[in-house]
Amino acid sequence: MEKKLVSAEEKLEFTFIRNSALTITHSAIQKPFATSGIKTPNSVKVDKTDSHLQIQPLVDLLRDCVDARFLKQAKTVHGFLLKSKFSNHHSLVLLNHVAHAYSKCSDIDAACRLFDQMSQRNTFSWTVLIAGLAENGLFLDGFEFFCEMQSQGIFPDQFAYSGILQICIGLDSIELGNMVHAQIVIRGFTSHTFVSTALLNMYAKLQEIEDSYKVFNTMTEVNVVSWNAMITGFTSNDLYLDAFDLFLRMMGEGVTPDAQTFIGVAKAIGMLRDVNKAKEVSGYALELGVDSNTLVGTALIDMNSKCGSLQEARSIFNSHFITCRFNAPWNAMISGYLRSGFNEKALELFAKMCQNDIYLDHYTYCSVFNAIAALKCLSLGKKVHARAIKSGLEVNYVSISNAVANAYAKCGSLEDVRKVFNRMEDRDLISWTSLVTAYSQCSEWDKAIEIFSNMRAEGIAPNQFTFSSVLVSCANLCLLEYGQQVHGIICKVGLDMDKCIESALVDMYAKCGCLGDAKKVFNRISNADTVSWTAIIAGHAQHGIVDDALQLFRRMVQLGVEPNAVTFLCVLFACSHGGLVEEGLQYFKLMKKTYGLVPEMEHYACIVDLLSRVGHLNDAMEFISRMPVEPNEMVWQTLLGACRVHGNVELGELAAQKILSFKAENSATYVLLSNTYIESGSYKDGLSLRHLMKEQGVKKEPGCSWISVNGTLHKFYAGDQQHPEKDKIYAKLEELKLKLISLDDVPDLSYEL
Repeated sequence: MEKKLVSAEEKLEFTFIRNSALTITHSAIQKPFATSGIKTPNSVKVDKTDSHLQIQPLVDLLRDCVDARFLKQAKTVHGFLLKSKFSNHHSLVLLNHVAHAYSKCSDIDAACRLFDQMSQRNTFSWTVLIAGLAENGLFLDGFEFFCEMQSQGIFPDQFAYSGILQICIGLDSIELGNMVHAQIVIRGFTSHTFVSTALLNMYAKLQEIEDSYKVFNTMTEVNVVSWNAMITGFTSNDLYLDAFDLFLRMMGEGVTPDAQTFIGVAKAIGMLRDVNKAKEVSGYALELGVDSNTLVGTALIDMNSKCGSLQEARSIFNSHFITCRFNAPWNAMISGYLRSGFNEKALELFAKMCQNDIYLDHYTYCSVFNAIAALKCLSLGKKVHARAIKSGLEVNYVSISNAVANAYAKCGSLEDVRKVFNRMEDRDLISWTSLVTAYSQCSEWDKAIEIFSNMRAEGIAPNQFTFSSVLVSCANLCLLEYGQQVHGIICKVGLDMDKCIESALVDMYAKCGCLGDAKKVFNRISNADTVSWTAIIAGHAQHGIVDDALQLFRRMVQLGVEPNAVTFLCVLFACSHGGLVEEGLQYFKLMKKTYGLVPEMEHYACIVDLLSRVGHLNDAMEFISRMPVEPNEMVWQTLLGACRVHGNVELGELAAQKILSFKAENSATYVLLSNTYIESGSYKDGLSLRHLMKEQGVKKEPGCSWISVNGTLHKFYAGDQQHPEKDKIYAKLEELKLKLISLDDVPDLSYEL
């Protein structure tokens, strides 16, 4: 019988199902992988003096081939069998094991050819093929084999039923599952613990957890595998508390948990983030002496770190795995540190892994690059990246390349981000999104939009994070038309209700001058979060509608939405631009006393601006002197700007000296101080400072403006000689200058350098 293999996409006409898939385990298949000590010869020698050749050594050898995935040796055994004379029964047994070995070694074509050539077949023969087809992704073929098996009068045993139940999972077909369940009941297999366990597992995997629990509670005999399947079922269906309760019930009924039990319940407790339950599970594992098992210990480390018990997680790691050669416990501990924000600790553990020559896999590298990104440590990022390239893993795992690109982006190295992206052979959604986000965060907004367009042209559908980044770029470039087009795409793909997109839309419309549209988007948000409220408050503050901005803040607080540091920055900005000194100072105190937020440098600069705008320069200076942290360039720059406006030369000189101590080539400082001199009547000092600036080679950064015409962004720089239409532009500027002169308009040249 020649069997044609079909892909999952091809349509097969079956009696009662059209879409299907499978994975099964036979009793012989359930043998665990051998970890060492397997010695398989290149050739097989068997004593032929016995007319009835003993087959057990060959069966054992084929099982070893399965454990170690030795395809070549399995073929050697097969060749020997074809040249030898065995009884029909022995031949059938051996050929079944050969077919099993082929399927386990991923040579499903060879397994099918052998099946077709077999003169006789039994239930095991069919079951092996069904399992092999399923494990190799040929689910429809596996189901067809199951149907044909019965049509030839060969009825499934408990292992075949286990196989077809796995098919139901692979095909995501609860209808087929119900039919198989009915056949199991009719044929009296519900009393088989093996079959019932497979049945409850099928229902759990297909999100029919109530039916799964019904099967579990009606089982006549339950073993530890059944308990584990049910605990895992609850966990996979997000019923974490039920998983823990079942674990306690299992213990109460005197069933001793095994490693898989603890792995399943640890995952559930990790998701619950319940530190007390984590301690309870860790205690049971310690009592039973399984906490030193590598898989269990890794699960316990992960569970405790997710519950915030880093000390307990590290204690387990130090007790059993500090000298472990397997990387799983190391990876779990590094991830735990990373999750809790202890990035330095994560990198210290990574360094120990390298010192101890522990294998670094893609999980290790992804975690480490995330830590590097958080710390913005470019030099270390380059060193670890070189190691990843040398290992060959970066080429094989796009996740590593994505993590590397993200780290470089957070470190502000766009050139390296682009290099990593260009070197990728397979780019996924995360790759493109990382690139768009990197350019957006580094203020290369026009490039971010260009990459976004290229991404869509490549057929990659953006997600909420991609859209959010491109909306930020539109907002900062004031590209209303393009932003509206992006909004239309967002609505078309059904992401307009996503929280991060809603906030980005509010911000985009507000920054593009369409506060009305920003309000419309905000008013449609159900249960607006802190980010959304902050965006609408910022929009009103930027447009100078101070009273409405503060009213929105009060409404936000009344609704129980807790403001964050950025929210208060927007409120202080509003107070500053509205001249509300007392209110601003009160909000500054509120963020510290009521919300326990530690002011950042931007908040201090905002208070300096608040005081300076109304001419309280001495108060601003006193506030700076009382700052608990050393004021940075931003704070002094704010004060210097105010000194120019109010003509305070003495304080302006002090502020300028402070700024230049941070950055000697800061052109804005020279310009501001020079203008302060000139506007206060000290022309000589002002011109002298400008000459000094030129002598030291400090160049003023050219001003830049831009406009979008028919979807194309045009940038213009002061003194620009590179624009393709520069002649027309300068001709128009000359025309405008003549018009101003004719109107007796005297230009203010105080800002010209």
